[in-house]
Formats: sequence, C-alpha cells, structure tokens
Amino acid sequence: MKYFTPFFALFILLGLLGWELFYAKPGELPSALVGEPVPNFTLPNIFPAQPALQSTDLNGRVILLNVWATWCQSCKNEHPMLMKIKNEYHVPLFGISYKDNADDAIAWLKQNGNPFVLNGNDGNGDVAIELGVYGTPETFVIKEGRIIYRHVGMIDEQTWNEKLYPLIQQNEVRNGIE
Repeated sequence: MKYFTPFFALFILLGLLGWELFYAKPGELPSALVGEPVPNFTLPNIFPAQPALQSTDLNGRVILLNVWATWCQSCKNEHPMLMKIKNEYHVPLFGISYKDNADDAIAWLKQNGNPFVLNGNDGNGDVAIELGVYGTPETFVIKEGRIIYRHVGMIDEQTWNEKLYPLIQQNEVRNGIE
C-alpha cells in the first residue's frame, strides 16, 4: 500500500491540474452580486449642475454601469467603444468615476465625449467596494435594478459582439422591448 500512495496522490494532482487547464474560466471573476439587487447608494455627479447618481436610477430596462477612472489606461482605450455603444446601440450607460479627481474626469469627458447618462463620483471607492470591484474598468449589466452580469476589463468589439450585446438583447426581448 505504501508504494501506491504516491501514485494515487500524483493521479489526484494531475486530475485537478487537468480540470483547471481545460474547464476553468480564468477571465471570469465570480460575483456574489449576480442575481442580486444593486446595493443602495447615492453618489454626487461629477458635473455639479447634474443630479446625483442613485441606485434607483438603475431600475427599469437593461442598462450598463461602467466603473472607470482617468488614471486607468484600459478605461481610456475602452472609451471609443463606450461612445459607440451610446451612439449606435442606444443602450443607457451610467458611470462611476472611481477614486478619481472630478476635475480630471470632467476634462476627460469634455475632450473625448461623454457616453454616460449620469456619472457618479466615487472618490473614496466605497460604492465600488460594495459592488465588489477589483479594478477598473468593470462593467455591470443591470436589469430592473438587479445585476445580471459582471464584466471585468475593458469592453472591445469582440466582448461587445459576443457577450454583452447578445445578453442585453436577450433580456430586452424578455421584457418585450425591441
């Protein structure tokens, strides 16, 4: 028996490594909030003259909530796609400016275009922490105030065409919206 124990242990280890190699999805970070309501929050808008961003603003049809920052290079790379989503697909897009200077965020959006219906200023990152954000950018698909999907990383054409837009279309059709 003592001769078989190392082979048995090796067999189990190889099985676990094989499963991780072929079945794990390293690009997907699980979110405990998928299926749950968006946590209650109120954030001041980065544009002082505009209304605050509140969790209740995320009720209704399917929307996107994007957590971003001007100091985040991936967020800057993602920005043209966010503008395309706004202008060509007309999906409501709300933003949370994460641990950023509001003046920097305002200047960035004025220079590059503002894809957001409302954009909250989460200067200390508390709301992002409640959402389970690991870093920027992160985007949540929300339907009727519930998180139905979380995307970590920037949105590019492939991500939009293969994951996010089909999910949005599927959930809008269920609501009778087309």
